[in-house]
Amino acid sequence: MAAPKADFIQRQKQLNDDLEAGRFRTVYLIFGDQSYLRLQNKERLRKALLGDGDEMNLSRCSGQDVQAADVLEQAQTLPFFADRRVIFVENCGWFDKKASAESDAMAEMISGIPDTAAVVFVEEAADRRKKLFKAISKYGTVLECDTPDETTLRTWAGSLFSREGIRIEGAALALFLDRTGEDMQNIASEAEKLVCYSMQGGHAAKGTVIRREDVKKVVAPRVKDRIFEMVEAVALRDRQRALTIYADLLALQTPPQIILTLMMRQFSQLIQVQEMLGTHSDKEIASAMRLPYFVIGRRYKPALKGYTREELVDALEDCVKADRSSKSGRIDAGAAVELLLVRLAERPGGSENKGAAGRERPR
Repeated sequence: MAAPKADFIQRQKQLNDDLEAGRFRTVYLIFGDQSYLRLQNKERLRKALLGDGDEMNLSRCSGQDVQAADVLEQAQTLPFFADRRVIFVENCGWFDKKASAESDAMAEMISGIPDTAAVVFVEEAADRRKKLFKAISKYGTVLECDTPDETTLRTWAGSLFSREGIRIEGAALALFLDRTGEDMQNIASEAEKLVCYSMQGGHAAKGTVIRREDVKKVVAPRVKDRIFEMVEAVALRDRQRALTIYADLLALQTPPQIILTLMMRQFSQLIQVQEMLGTHSDKEIASAMRLPYFVIGRRYKPALKGYTREELVDALEDCVKADRSSKSGRIDAGAAVELLLVRLAERPGGSENKGAAGRERPR
C-alpha cells in the first residue's frame, strides 16, 4: 500500500529541514512512481552531502550486478579531503518482491556503514516487506516520491507559470493537466513549451494569460486520452468521429495492436468505475483505480451515460475477440480495430443518434 499523500509532504519537509540543518544519515532510500521527484531529491542529496563540484568522493552503482560487499567496501573507504563519501546505488533490484541474497546481505550491513559515508538507494518501486527496506527505515531515511494529491498537483503546476510572470486560467490549467496526466516530469516539460509559446522577445509581457485555446495549440493529447475520446464517440454512436480519431492515432504511428490493447483496458476501467458508482465517492473510486480524482466526474461519468452494464461487457468481449483474431493471423490488426469501431458504434439502441456529440442518446 502506498504511503498517504500527506505522509510524503511531511517526510519531504523533514528531509529538507534535516539537510539544511546538516543532520545527515548514513543511508537513504528514494523511491516512487514520480521520476521528477526522485531526480529532484537525488540531486538535493548530492549537493547537501557532497557540495557542488565534488566528484572525487562520489561513487555510482547501478543494475542487477551490484554486489553488497562492494557497496560496503566503498562506504568504508575514507573520503579524500571531505567529510564523507557518497555512494549512489540505482535500480539494483534489491527491493523487488522476489527474494534476493544480495538484498538480505545488504540489510545485514546497513548498521555497519560509518558516519564518513552515505549510501543513497534510488528505485522506481520498493517492497516494504523486504529486510533491506526495514533496515533503512531503522537506520536511515525513506522517502516515497508518490504522486501528489490533486490540489497540490494543481498548485505546483500553476507555480511553473506564475514564477515566469504568467497567469494560467483555471479552465486552461484543468485542460493542461488533463492532457499531460499526472507525470510531473511530463507536466514540467509541457509547461516549459507553453511558457515559451506565451513569451515575446524571450520574456513574458505584463499581464500575459494562458487560455484553453493556447493549451489546445501547444499541448497534444496523450494516446490514451485519444483512446478515451474514441470510446466516448462509440458511446454516442458517432461512428464517423470514432473512425476519425482512429485515423489520427494511425497518423501518429500508433500500432493498431496497441490501440486495441488500450481499448480493452479502457472498457475494463469503465466497468469497474460503473460498479463502484453509487456506493463509493469519486475520491474513493479514483484511489481504488489509481486515477486522477478529477477525471472521474469530468470524463468517466459522462462517458458512462452512453453505456449500459451489458453494453460495456459486450464491448469488452468484442475487443477480446478482435485481439485474438488479430494475434492468430485470421485478420489484420488494423482491419480488426476498424470493424470493431463500426460494430460498436452501430449497436442497437440509438443508431439514429450517430453524430450527436454531446447529447444523451434516446431512451
